[in-house]
Amino acid sequence: MNDARLGPRAQVWTLIALVVVLAVSLSIMAPNTFPTILNMQSMMGQIAPLGILAICIGITFLIGGIDLSVVAVANTAAITAALVGEALLPSMGSTLATVLAGIAALIVGAAAGAINGFLIATLRVHPIPITLGTMSVYLGISTGLTKGATVYGSGNAGVIATTTVALMPMSFVIFLLLLAGFTLVTLKTRFGFHMYTIGESNKVARFARIPVDRTILVVYASSGVLASIAGLLMFASTNAANVSFASSYLMQAILIAVIAGMDPYGGAGRLWMIAIGAIAMQELQTGINMVLGSWSGSAFASNFVWGVLLIAVLGFSTWLSHRKRDAREEEAEKALDADTSAPAPA
Repeated sequence: MNDARLGPRAQVWTLIALVVVLAVSLSIMAPNTFPTILNMQSMMGQIAPLGILAICIGITFLIGGIDLSVVAVANTAAITAALVGEALLPSMGSTLATVLAGIAALIVGAAAGAINGFLIATLRVHPIPITLGTMSVYLGISTGLTKGATVYGSGNAGVIATTTVALMPMSFVIFLLLLAGFTLVTLKTRFGFHMYTIGESNKVARFARIPVDRTILVVYASSGVLASIAGLLMFASTNAANVSFASSYLMQAILIAVIAGMDPYGGAGRLWMIAIGAIAMQELQTGINMVLGSWSGSAFASNFVWGVLLIAVLGFSTWLSHRKRDAREEEAEKALDADTSAPAPA
């Protein structure tokens, strides 16, 4: 398991090289717009919610699962914040109404994630059908609350979107802090050890008396909270929420996690690399926008590119994962053969 955690250094440097090559290429293509502080801040603001959703995918990947409901949870949380804020604003100050609306959104996210985790842990069903089902449920709830219409914010919801720390948008700082925190948890705590063990083998983890069901529940509840934070950041930046917002983010979040080296089969990957993967994805998106410009089919072309990339990267990741597992099994068989062929002590 340690090898899986550490991963090949080549993967890290390849990802960094991709970021550098894209940055240099885009700077050459648009020297007056791309390498500017204003554009960098804009890109960081766009990276933040998408990167947080990629953390959701990453932590569920680690335990051999996946959460396909993250965008639906994010939109539901944002809609909750908008509706609660609007209801509370007349009876209390703008700041307090905004804070309570944010807390309500986090509670909704935690509850949605906990429901996912409970169903997956108790029913022992693969996370894909479970989270697809709950995604539809959460979308239905959001549509019922809003009648499919866009709801708008009130109060101080947009403060985060306009605040900077050391020239970085506050939303990007929040993303980095969350990523650092979850990276430390996965690499330096017993809970993180349990996550990797469950991802490598659920049966072995249960045999070792690791609290598998509780770990799954906590991971998916955490994913729900993270998704709600992503939803709040999107809400803060646009001052609006809708059930159909960020519809392409799920595919992009999965792609970021896979590019960053998170194994979809579980038990391998380092969360901190999601930061590099998110930067690379945003650079790709910027490049696509620059090439396509205002073409009416640009949205279709973007989705086409993300789909092709996801298939290619997932295919390569699966092939690489199978090679690693085959190599470990071969080493184990050789060690077993060596033990059985050794002469018995006199």
